[in-house]
Amino acid sequence: MGLFFYYEGDSFIHRLNPSIKLLAVFLVVMVLTLAQDPYTPGIFLLLTIVTLWAVGRIPLKVILKSTWPLLILTMPFFIFNTLYFDVSKVPHPHVWFRLGPWLVAREGATSGLALSLRILAFIACSLFFVVTTDPSDFALSLIQQARIPYRFGYAILVAYRFIPLWTEELETIRAAHKVRGVGKRGGLRGQLREWQRYAIPLLASAIRKSERVAIAMDSRAFGSTPNRTYYRELHVRRADWAFLAAVLALLAAIFLALNSLGLTTGFGAIPA
Repeated sequence: MGLFFYYEGDSFIHRLNPSIKLLAVFLVVMVLTLAQDPYTPGIFLLLTIVTLWAVGRIPLKVILKSTWPLLILTMPFFIFNTLYFDVSKVPHPHVWFRLGPWLVAREGATSGLALSLRILAFIACSLFFVVTTDPSDFALSLIQQARIPYRFGYAILVAYRFIPLWTEELETIRAAHKVRGVGKRGGLRGQLREWQRYAIPLLASAIRKSERVAIAMDSRAFGSTPNRTYYRELHVRRADWAFLAAVLALLAAIFLALNSLGLTTGFGAIPA
């Protein structure tokens, strides 16, 4: 499985209605957006990975292989927030040491860690939804449960399906260049030239595939009627509502527990 691709399975998480699952993820992301402490995103990051592994039946090796490169993405946020934290805003800062013109304080490191964990938690929530949701079911759920126009629903499905196709196309182009003796070049300039060689064939392939999809849809009179029938009907079951209720209860329990311990900051009403 590549990064953020659907992992086929038959777990409880896979069988959830995509619209309800998306709503649950949205609620978690809203809470993480308001939280300013490192404990809330850290707990949700751990819970998301454990849920994917234990309930979603996604191999832990696959999860870590897909997410560990993202740790590199969050490192600059941690470093810059730690170094450039304004200690004058803290009445009694806990300064650890001075690094040139910067004062490295505990409050700055906490702020940087909170931001880094929040980004990782956002990514984990996105991973939770994408790897356990079939693209076709997602489009059908948006049309049947979320009531969006089916033209937009199928446009989302086509865009969803094109991502892995472009990945395969990129590998084909790389193999073709390698056969012709055009290999990788070192350095930033070499990588830029390499991507320039890939850009035009990828763009041409994307335009060609888009035209074929458009012709195929026009030949089947897609969009000629305001409504249409479906081979499969998705429904919101009791298990879906139970999952959403469990997520809400978990959000409330974690917030109340951390708040009682004095570890929660942010959320508007609680001073950061």
